[in-house]
Amino acid sequence: MPQLLYLGLFVALFGSPLLLMFFRWLRFDQFSPVPRLTLWVAAVGVLVIAAANIEAWHVDFGLERLTWQSLGLAILAAAILFVVLSAYVSLRGKFAAASPNQLELQKSLLRLPFGHRCFVVMTAAVTEEVLYRGYAIGVGQHLLGSIWLACVLSVVAFTLGHLRLGLAHLVPVFMCALVITLLFTFTQNLWVCIIVHAILDGAGVLVMPVLAKRRQTAQSTG
Repeated sequence: MPQLLYLGLFVALFGSPLLLMFFRWLRFDQFSPVPRLTLWVAAVGVLVIAAANIEAWHVDFGLERLTWQSLGLAILAAAILFVVLSAYVSLRGKFAAASPNQLELQKSLLRLPFGHRCFVVMTAAVTEEVLYRGYAIGVGQHLLGSIWLACVLSVVAFTLGHLRLGLAHLVPVFMCALVITLLFTFTQNLWVCIIVHAILDGAGVLVMPVLAKRRQTAQSTG
């Protein structure tokens, strides 16, 4: 295997958190355009590495045509995950208050224009799936000699890569990573993973904050 493919695996597993840590050190807001755009650069970079060294790279990445059956599976998986995660968040809220880090994160997201939040959602859905599923598993299974080892590394790296959001956030992140990884393994279709990721992040970043704000407004006026 060309050595460049191993560099791509390193970028896929660790590139995203390292880039965000670097920009945080430079005092950039993690949701600002520059850090987000570098994630696109990383995703495109691993695609180029794979395309230059693997003949059937698009098959490894799972970039085959999305079928109606696959679309239905993606929507079903997202719906089930949304219900489970909502129950977890509700249960956690009864026993522990949100950490200052989580509250600041929510405020930062709410301050963003709606279009910017859409950009944040799509950036995470596309770039993280390309990196952690498409390359880390699709290509990584050939480099590591085992698809299950590639899956374990992908789930662990993805989960720990979100450590900056707080320990309590790691439980839903791990659950999402596990389900999406299994979906990729059994469907071999990256579009399914992107759709699930986009629906969940869209619900959390675009829909839920708006509903929460309306609820607070109704309570204050009522």
